[in-house]
Amino acid sequence: MTGTISSFGFGGISSQLLLGVQNLSQSQNSLQLEASTGVLSSSYAGLGASRTQALALQPAITQVSAWMSNITNTQNTLTTTQTALSQISTIAQDLTSSLSTLGSTLTYSTVTTAATAAQSALTSLGNLLNTKQGDSYVFAGQQNTIAPVSTDLGTSDLATQIEQAVSQLGSTTSADDVLRTTEDLASNTAAGQPFSAAVSTSPDQAYQQKMQAVVGQSETVSVGMVATQSATATSTTSPIRNLIRNLMVVASLASSSASASDYSSLISGLQSSMETVTSGLGDMSGLLGVQQNSLTTQTSMLSQMSSALTTQLGQVKDADLAQVSTQVTNTNNQLQASYSLIADMKGMTLASYL
Repeated sequence: MTGTISSFGFGGISSQLLLGVQNLSQSQNSLQLEASTGVLSSSYAGLGASRTQALALQPAITQVSAWMSNITNTQNTLTTTQTALSQISTIAQDLTSSLSTLGSTLTYSTVTTAATAAQSALTSLGNLLNTKQGDSYVFAGQQNTIAPVSTDLGTSDLATQIEQAVSQLGSTTSADDVLRTTEDLASNTAAGQPFSAAVSTSPDQAYQQKMQAVVGQSETVSVGMVATQSATATSTTSPIRNLIRNLMVVASLASSSASASDYSSLISGLQSSMETVTSGLGDMSGLLGVQQNSLTTQTSMLSQMSSALTTQLGQVKDADLAQVSTQVTNTNNQLQASYSLIADMKGMTLASYL
């Protein structure tokens, strides 16, 4: 009789208790997971009615992060470009100084020294124009996997043609004619001599080939610089093409046996050209600075947007840890009470009911 009552008492009621314990255990596990991860659920389905908002916010945050990453990479490229452009400007300054020396002291020694320095500068300039940031050439524009300078500037077809033009100085050609001829040669180079096919184009066309960066929703901006571009959107000459031409002319001076007056006229023309080159390089550097500042402003705006979106997502997904802690404690207490009750029921007899 005792066993019968024990079995009856424990069998029906305990099944309900065990089901309750199972539910409490699942709740305890869920609450402990919330406490350890800090989120309400590891899946969107577990967020209930808030899952629609969470599903909309997460991709938006990812997209903003991608735009910020694009800007960071672009800023790195612009910094590298600015550094290289500064060194190119130094080459231009050195050539200006060399021309000033030739203008005041025109001797075989000064001409030879200037020619040698110009030849060396051509090699340095070619290397600078092929500067890379990661796997991309910073002066190549949109075709940034192809080196903008295809061959050594000092030994290119352009250098040979300019040397031939300079060698005619004083014999059959005036200084003005040499300047015009060499300028035309530098402005109309064949693909690969010395520039790649992608940038062997007019200065205004090269200006339009600048790298594109996606910085927002349907928002793409042109940034960076192309080796053969004009200094500004409205300019029709390329400062770097003209610098290369001037260096090649000076490097070829030793091949000419012109008179002092022919040399002086040629050098005067080169000095005038270098004023334009220096001004153009300064404009290009300023344009890079404007681009950097604009991207910095865009980064700040995107950072604020990312913060706002992340806060909204946190309000949907993040658990209230203080509340969760209280719930964990309460659930643990209920489980302990349930375990005690089940243990007591296993030992119940008829006498326990009397």
